[in-house]
Amino acid sequence: MAVAGAVSGEPLVHWCTQQLRKTFGLDVSEEIIQYVLSIESAEEIREYVTDLLQGNEGKKGQFIEELITKWQKNDQELISDPLQQCFKKDGTREQQLRKEENKVCQFIHKRGTGQACSPAPWSPPL
Repeated sequence: MAVAGAVSGEPLVHWCTQQLRKTFGLDVSEEIIQYVLSIESAEEIREYVTDLLQGNEGKKGQFIEELITKWQKNDQELISDPLQQCFKKDGTREQQLRKEENKVCQFIHKRGTGQACSPAPWSPPL
């Protein structure tokens, strides 16, 4: 997926952040949402958000499916944007995504579940 949160991805990041805050009472940052939306697989996004919400029943499931639909639409819009392709290939962006993944894992652990996290969180080389 192209980089969510850059240029035309901002509305999706904002929408998702506001939904999680208002509907589910989660104190999430836009950086965490940018990371989640940068994941290249709808199934992986579904797993992360299910862990974040601690389930996918009722309103949680509806939100997850609406998010996936919006994410896929946003992805299609960004594919043809040359600026987005530059961001996608930028190695520093990859490092930033790893840092954001650590933030997501820390947030999930605070909520009592670590299912979406890799066994060992990424740390920069010494």
